[in-house]
Amino acid sequence: MSKVNLFVIGVNKAGTSWLYYLLDRHPDVFMADVKELYYFGDEGPEGEGPETRTAYHSHFPFDEDYRYFGDATVMYYKSAATADEIQAYNPGARLLAIVRDPIQRLLSQFRYNKQLGLIDEGTTVAEALPKRPYLVRTSHYEETLPAYAERFGPEQFRVVSLEAGRADPDAFWADLLNFLDLSHAPRPNEEDRPENPTGSPSFRAVYRSVVRPLRHRFPQVYRWLLGSTLARGAKQALLHLLGTAGTKAEALSPELEARLREEFTPTYAYLQDLGFEVYDET
Repeated sequence: MSKVNLFVIGVNKAGTSWLYYLLDRHPDVFMADVKELYYFGDEGPEGEGPETRTAYHSHFPFDEDYRYFGDATVMYYKSAATADEIQAYNPGARLLAIVRDPIQRLLSQFRYNKQLGLIDEGTTVAEALPKRPYLVRTSHYEETLPAYAERFGPEQFRVVSLEAGRADPDAFWADLLNFLDLSHAPRPNEEDRPENPTGSPSFRAVYRSVVRPLRHRFPQVYRWLLGSTLARGAKQALLHLLGTAGTKAEALSPELEARLREEFTPTYAYLQDLGFEVYDET
């Protein structure tokens, strides 16, 4: 039986949607019709993932002639047990993890949590961190990604960088093709904007009042909308009208920024050890 052989395992709010759509635009790659399948591991929202192998495989046209069938689920990176599950399922799979500056990733998740209604709109970063330790923990890539490196090795597992991809998109695309042994294809033109940006406070208010109730009351409809071109177009139009959060939406005090830079000293060292020069000046 054919199996999924390409996984984007995370990290959430580090560019996984952008990477998903880049990969999906290669003619030899089919990414699952729904991003975030939550089949492996136990980190996903309860009841949203397929419960059986047959249900999982229903998202992939294995009878068609693709080199890769891909699953992009941002929570897979969290657990060594999930790495074991994926390895047992397909020991020959290729896996990608995308990272970004740990502080910027933290801020992006903080803003997205406001959009989801998990954090009050008026809460500051400094107020949120003591109550939401996962905001910091998620950015400690050096604590989670090595489990995948140990199990799959450099021929099958690759960490890529959002900032490196933005700085040199041609080199980023070429590296992806080389890692996956894919034929040359024109680089998709999606690199100039994030695929899943967090909205401005006005957009977040609309999301909380319309989309969040839909997600909780009708999860299957919500998941269908995630894969709908029309729904994505409507979201982009609303973002254009109301704006995105922007990189400076929540300014850090010098004291908090210094504290976070100290917190993430081992994370920056890990990224530099991986060869990401874009973080050398941090």
